[in-house]
Amino acid sequence: MSKYDVSLVSAVEGRKRQILVDLLRQNSELTLGELHQLSRGELGKLLSTITVQDLLGGTAREAAPAAVSRPGRPGRKPVAKAPAESKAKEPAAAPAKAAKGAKAEPAAEVNTRTPSGREAFDQGVFEALKAIGGPAGAGEIQRRVGGTNMQVRSAVNRLIEAGQVTWTGKARGTRYRVA
Repeated sequence: MSKYDVSLVSAVEGRKRQILVDLLRQNSELTLGELHQLSRGELGKLLSTITVQDLLGGTAREAAPAAVSRPGRPGRKPVAKAPAESKAKEPAAAPAKAAKGAKAEPAAEVNTRTPSGREAFDQGVFEALKAIGGPAGAGEIQRRVGGTNMQVRSAVNRLIEAGQVTWTGKARGTRYRVA
C-alpha cells in the first residue's frame, strides 16, 4: 500500500466518522437500544470509535471531574483532566524525552477532536520532527509531543497529505521526516 493509499484511507475513515457523529447528533431521539442494534451492523466498527463526549460536542469535558476512570478497561489509570479554558490558552509542555528503547510514559492528553486542536497538535508534531532533524518513528514523536500513538499517526498522515512530511518503511519500521 502506497503512502497515498494510506493517507486517503485515513482521510476517508475520518470523514465517515465525522458524518456518523453529525447524523447521531441530528437524530437525538435514538434510544440506546437502537444504537446497540446499529452497532451490530455495518456501522459497528465506526460506532465503537465514537464517545459520548463526541456526541455532546465537548460540553462533557468542561463538566468532567478532575480524574476520570474508564470502566471496563482494567489496568488503566485515571486520566487527569484540566479545565478546557486553560488548555486553549496555554500549550501543553512536551513530555521529557525517554531513552531510546525505553517504554513510553503514559501519553499526555491532547485534544484532537476539534479542528483547532488537530491543527495545534499537527504543528507540535511538525516542530518535533524539525527538532529531531532526521527520520523518526511515531514512538519518538509521541514521547516529545504526547497524545496517543493513533493521534500521532493521524497527525503525521495529515502532514503527509499537506506535503510537509515524507515517510519511508512500513509497519513498525516507518520513519518520518520533514519534507
